[in-house]
Amino acid sequence: MGRRKPRVFFKNIPIDFPTERQSNMPIDLPIELQSNIFDRLCAKDQSKAMCVSHSWRDFILYSILPKDESQQSSVSLFPIKCLDLKLQQLFHWCSRVMCCRVGPNKLIDSCNGLLLFYHNYGRAQNLTHGVYHYYVMNHVTKQCVAVSKPNGQISRAYSYATLVYDPTKSRFFQIVNFQGHRHVNVFSSKNGIWTTQTLILPKYIIASSWTKKSVYFNGSLYRLSRSGHLVKIKVDIQENVLEQTEAITLPQDCLSFNCQWELSVKGNKLLFVMSKGLNFVVYELVECVSSGVTSCSWCTSHRIQDDGSKWYYLNKLFKLLSFHPYDDVAFFKGYNHLFYYIFIGNNTITDLQQVPSCEILYDYFEFCGIPLVECYSPFACRLNEEHPRVFQRPPIPTVIRVISG
Repeated sequence: MGRRKPRVFFKNIPIDFPTERQSNMPIDLPIELQSNIFDRLCAKDQSKAMCVSHSWRDFILYSILPKDESQQSSVSLFPIKCLDLKLQQLFHWCSRVMCCRVGPNKLIDSCNGLLLFYHNYGRAQNLTHGVYHYYVMNHVTKQCVAVSKPNGQISRAYSYATLVYDPTKSRFFQIVNFQGHRHVNVFSSKNGIWTTQTLILPKYIIASSWTKKSVYFNGSLYRLSRSGHLVKIKVDIQENVLEQTEAITLPQDCLSFNCQWELSVKGNKLLFVMSKGLNFVVYELVECVSSGVTSCSWCTSHRIQDDGSKWYYLNKLFKLLSFHPYDDVAFFKGYNHLFYYIFIGNNTITDLQQVPSCEILYDYFEFCGIPLVECYSPFACRLNEEHPRVFQRPPIPTVIRVISG
């Protein structure tokens, strides 16, 4: 099947479509003009153009797009109604790229459309088999890089890691690997190397334990501590080490028995969810700056409390798994390992239903439950000449797509 360019892409410009064995560039025009034309396209058309062929994708990524500038905001949510189909397509593509079967249990984080996996099952031809790698993927722009673990990290031991990525500010991403409470290893795709940052935290946080709950928001990483605090971390090696962290006290009663926590981001809001069964409260973090001093407080966004007339007999059997703020939906694990969801409206439980039986949906909410989005802006990676094997690009399966105008 022949490959066609989108009709809106470089219309009326003669293009030499290369085969996979040819090295001819798709477009014989000055780079400045190509970049100017490409920037006029909407994000979805840019993404479609990158899917025409391997040569087109590489040419656009490394010749046309400026590496130091962010791209237009182009993040859209996975629709809840067809989430099962989307998940099947997503993990099928990820499995093809990594040459091994992966599911939601291997997805450790997602940030603004990028996915983060960590395992040693990858069998791509240019990777050493059996070696642990972090895999950063964007299934929309058909990108994947494999990042070797930092020196000193024990391969088999679980080490919490998270992604830092905001396509509206930069095309580069970071992987943040936590080493206890005192250090984080940070991989930057801008220079292709790992660096270590020291965390200065209060003793009461060091004496407690982390939760596997974190979000990236407004240039900082936020992670929950069982001490009853939300720790704000500025992932910037240029930042003063004494100003890199800040401990924010969580709302009252967060340490009460059988209380589950969740963190999520909705637009310019950071939300903290505190749940006991079906009774839960959604708080919004409010930061105020006065005379150069920042103070934080919590504002109640939702307060849902069952009055005992409907689901009281099930209340103690439910465990909060995930909260999707854009849809105002909370997902719970209930009796007999069934999953339920709640629509929230006017601070009341408007509907409680059982999620249809689907293995990939159950696994997704059981193991990660991270609200997923699609990002049409390609990320950027720069290979470091001094460390040429720090990360590799696994071969992407051939994409043959006919795009109609």
